[in-house]
Order: sequence, then structure tokens, then C-alpha cells
Amino acid sequence: MSKKHILILLCLWHAMVVSAQDEERPIGGPSEKKGFMFGLNIGYLMPNDEPATFYDGKPKEQGFLDLNAFLGQWFIRDQVINTLGDRAANYRLSEYPQDYRYNNALAIGGHVRYQFNWTHAVVADMNFARLRSAGIFVIEYPGTTGLTQPVFESFEITGEEDRMNLSLGYQVALGAPSEFGVHLEFGPLLTSVNVRNNQFRIGDQTYSILRAQTVGQAPDQLINGQIPTVSSVGGYGQLGTNLEFHKFTLDMALRVSLEKIALYAGQEAKFRPNYQPFLRLIYQLSGSGS
Repeated sequence: MSKKHILILLCLWHAMVVSAQDEERPIGGPSEKKGFMFGLNIGYLMPNDEPATFYDGKPKEQGFLDLNAFLGQWFIRDQVINTLGDRAANYRLSEYPQDYRYNNALAIGGHVRYQFNWTHAVVADMNFARLRSAGIFVIEYPGTTGLTQPVFESFEITGEEDRMNLSLGYQVALGAPSEFGVHLEFGPLLTSVNVRNNQFRIGDQTYSILRAQTVGQAPDQLINGQIPTVSSVGGYGQLGTNLEFHKFTLDMALRVSLEKIALYAGQEAKFRPNYQPFLRLIYQLSGSGS
């Protein structure tokens, strides 16, 4: 987790607490908390890395141009040699990325809730995150003479995607009405993934290598095929605490979701867990307790 993300989370957490601390919610019976509520989510998404292999440049299925085939195109080879020097005239891809992973990311979204009473509620969330993945591949070419060791140079290949999660769940409070409580929440989850880019950089040249890329009719043309938006249905569960104020509720929770995401037809995806600690500030718009 970067210092920038930590600072953002601390600032928003402070703003949420200050906003909520205007007045404590009067605690009554189970019917004293009822009505529609709206809120803001902010969390830290720690995704499963399995779908990230879409961006690692390794051979996939027919019609996909992998990293080795891309580097073998004569016009790409000329550009790489111009960047690395004449010694790299016979370069080859020595190693594909290993342990290719996503970076963790900030997730922000909105929340809607209908509270039946202190104990039961139906909830809906929509959260957005931009995920970046990265790995290292290695290019090899001969040294200055045949007696020297070959030269190995490492370069980064990256991917970027927008991810949207839409969940509809049921929340139940564990315990009697109180200013401080514990809740359990669970329900179905719909995930939508939109691929933004897949690229690597050698010197000052950046190359796009989207998986549906193919060689065009012209001798130096590459065509980027459209990557369709991918949707997946899964489920989630979360355990958290909630602080009650006059018109506000502050949830602090850990959400675990099970999702099965395949970004191309040949990817054998399985249900894998994703983790997201988050804060949720909810304002009671109508109903009891106002």
C-alpha cells in the first residue's frame, strides 16, 4: 500500500468521522432505525492475481500475438536494435514474466440501504477501481565477443483495466441496538472488467500488445482487435463494525468476494477470493431516528 493511498484513506476517514460526530443517535428499540440511507464507500482492493495473466505476453490461443511473436516482427526488431545498439542485432526473448501480478488499488463507490429496523437491512453497493498489473521479461543478446557472457536486459510489461463491482446484499446486526455494533453482510456480486491497455517500454519506445492484436495487410501494420467488456457473477460476505450517530452510520468492514474472471476465451478461470477493507459513511435520508 503506497504512502499516497494511505494519506488519502486517512484524510477521508478523518472527514467521515468529523461529519458523523455532530450528535449521537438516540438508542431505542429495534424499530428506532428505519428508512432509506445513502452513503459513500472508500476501500483498498486486493484482487486475486489469476486474471492478470491476460497481460503477461505469454502465448494464449490462436489469433493472439504473444510477446515473442511481437518482438519477432521485422519493423519492431529494427526499432529495438536501434534502441539497444548493434550488439543486439540477434536478440531473442529469453524469459517471459514470472509471477505476474496486479497491484492493489483504491476503490471508491456509492451505497444505498433500506433499513427495516436496527437489526435487518437490504443494501446495494457500486464500487469502481482501476487495476494495474506488471511483470518483468528478459531479452538476451551476445556480448562484445564470442568469449564473453551474453547480455541480459530486463523490461516491464504492464496491463491496465477498469473494474466495476455491483453488489446486492442483506445485512444483519449481531447483538442488541447500541452506539457500537457488529454486522454481517452477504449477497450476490456482479463484476465488470474493461481492458484499457497492455504495453511494454524499451528505451523511449512504448509498444501496445493487446492480446487480440494481429498482423495487418501492410508489411509494418499491427491491428488492435477490440477487447470486449467481461462480466462475471459471484458472491461476497463481509464482517464489520458500525458506529451510530444522529443521522449517520459509519461502517468499518472487511469484504471477501468470490469471483470467476476470464479475460479471454481460453483462460480457465476458477472462483478465487478478493479482499477489500473499507470504510462506509451512510446518511439516513428518511424514516425513524430523524
